[in-house]
Amino acid sequence: MRLFPLLAATLATAVFTLGVVTPVNAFAGTPQEATAELAEQGRTLSLRATKAYLMAQQGITPEASRRILTDSIARMDQNIATLHARKLDDPARTKLAELDQVWGTVRAQLSASPSADGARTLYDSSDALERAAHHLSIALNANAPEASRRLVLPSRMRALSQRIALFYLYRASNLMTPHAPEVELIYARGEFPTNLSRVAKTDGLPTDAQQAVAALSRLYPAYHASTGKLDAAPTMLKNAPGVMDMSEQVLVITEKLLAALLAH
Repeated sequence: MRLFPLLAATLATAVFTLGVVTPVNAFAGTPQEATAELAEQGRTLSLRATKAYLMAQQGITPEASRRILTDSIARMDQNIATLHARKLDDPARTKLAELDQVWGTVRAQLSASPSADGARTLYDSSDALERAAHHLSIALNANAPEASRRLVLPSRMRALSQRIALFYLYRASNLMTPHAPEVELIYARGEFPTNLSRVAKTDGLPTDAQQAVAALSRLYPAYHASTGKLDAAPTMLKNAPGVMDMSEQVLVITEKLLAALLAH
């Protein structure tokens, strides 16, 4: 994978968030924003599905990993089907076809029995999927109104919530030399709080968006700290269940932030 060119949670909340994210159809916004949001979700889902595959491969909370993987694949299938049914211009239709093709390959890899070789393959192929979703989003936003820019940073934060967890697992897994995933992890951990700070300073945030930002400001520091402990692989894997749980909690709140912004 490549760099982006770019708390107090109760046990009940933890159990709820593993594998359960705001439904796709809960998002509103203008028709253009709702369509672009489906493409943007693809970036997060590619990371989340690969995270779940790696969780399963490493034996981390097996039941939760299966739920997250199944949910992520189902959401990606639903989003692509919905996008095919939308009225798109020719450039967007071309990018959607490219996304669909890459997804076919990655979906088969994700659906196979988890293995070390499969995880190594997904390190690059899921990045290709994320880039294809990003290119579709760019095409869909080519003529978007200025107001749609309010969604850019929260969308990146949503993807980063999963990117941090994924590269934590790759760093902990010993499936490859640690340097590449460690660099990706450091970069993602640096970008998330910067984006959160910028969103918090946005003028005119609706009340429900402010509440989501406040919740992220309370939760994220613990996630940041736990993913910054780059110890020996066995120690990182021992801490991985808690880290994966927090990644789902942060994801849920970023979804709530986006839903709040799209509703206004």
